[in-house]
Amino acid sequence: MSARTAAVPIGACLAALVLAACGPGQSATDGKGRAASAGDPYADKTPEEIRQLAYDTTRTADFKKVRARLEGDGVTRSLDFSFARVDCAGTFSGEGLGRTEIHATPEVVHAKLDAEAWRASLTGSKAQEDAAVERAAGRWIRLTADQADAKGIGQECRFSDPTMLLEEQDPQITRGASATVDGQPAVTLTHRAAGGGTVTDYVAAQGRPYLLKRTQTGRLRSEITYYDFETVTQLRPPADSETVTAEGL
Repeated sequence: MSARTAAVPIGACLAALVLAACGPGQSATDGKGRAASAGDPYADKTPEEIRQLAYDTTRTADFKKVRARLEGDGVTRSLDFSFARVDCAGTFSGEGLGRTEIHATPEVVHAKLDAEAWRASLTGSKAQEDAAVERAAGRWIRLTADQADAKGIGQECRFSDPTMLLEEQDPQITRGASATVDGQPAVTLTHRAAGGGTVTDYVAAQGRPYLLKRTQTGRLRSEITYYDFETVTQLRPPADSETVTAEGL
């Protein structure tokens, strides 16, 4: 899949830009891209095999969190999401896009948009926008998962599966120097991004081989961090007393 995904305000799909080079401190390799250091958990794997293992391990983790900052085309977007099995919840915000809170299950999607997010999603006269914002801003809206707007909002939940970030053609990956991510030791894997710039994956060097972080430089810039694996156990949806259906507005 292309290293792109979609963002979400109701009624509109916003293009999201998801996706450092190795320096002089690179580890020695054995000629096949395998690190040659002692005690290396990936000594028998190529960079391509390490990346595939990290993405698959992260994808199948039932509980995790992700935060991201995505920049490009003059816009900065941020998201912070938690995942508990098939449920996801979090916030999405952007310059001129306001802030949207989401709680999604396979059956139901709840969304709460602030006034700026509603205005970014609506088309109509100023009076119509004002009326819609007055009725809906700051309120939890409940949608069934098969509704078109719910599908758009639920796009953010795709971050649970980092394999969506992979490019359509496999790049040439180089293993670089060791690093740390939030205090955790990691190995780095780099390749040229399809649209220019460099993509760097940080894979845990201790414990399970999770993808800890992915960054991209160049015209499209991003930093996506996966963390708190196996700590989130339940995501509570908004109470019925706090929600209203779209028809109820």
